[in-house]
Amino acid sequence: MKCILYSELGSDFLVQGLGLHEEEQGSFTGKLGRHEIEITSSPDSLKNQEEVQVIYIGKAEPGPYRDGDVLMAGSDDLLDRAFHALDEMEQRGVVVGLSSEADSYQLNLNRDELNQTTLAWKEKKVPFLCLFMREPVDLEGQAKLVTIIRKVLND
Repeated sequence: MKCILYSELGSDFLVQGLGLHEEEQGSFTGKLGRHEIEITSSPDSLKNQEEVQVIYIGKAEPGPYRDGDVLMAGSDDLLDRAFHALDEMEQRGVVVGLSSEADSYQLNLNRDELNQTTLAWKEKKVPFLCLFMREPVDLEGQAKLVTIIRKVLND
């Protein structure tokens, strides 16, 4: 299955960490396990995806979570794989909502536009995983994100 990656943090660490190479058109692609991977530079290109998996890496504003926590939203299967990866790494993950509506049961990141996009993915049954870390994301945080992606896509 094809996997589309988008990162608000830049793509250099993903290109190196996932062993991707540059195509003639300037896009970065590669293979991890049975998944073909492509990095997209535009979040708008994610909106009308079908028959792919989407992994979105984003920045989180300071909030009621600890430094180093990986904040996640996504489809059940990919969230389960991400939690399994975090357990193996002995790291903490927190499931978050993306809407700006107050919810007493869940942390929300106030990402309304992304929330609308994820609702469209759910409707089309597109598997997706959104991973967020609080800024600034250091090299250790980038390595953690690459490891999670590798483990999620190798399952």
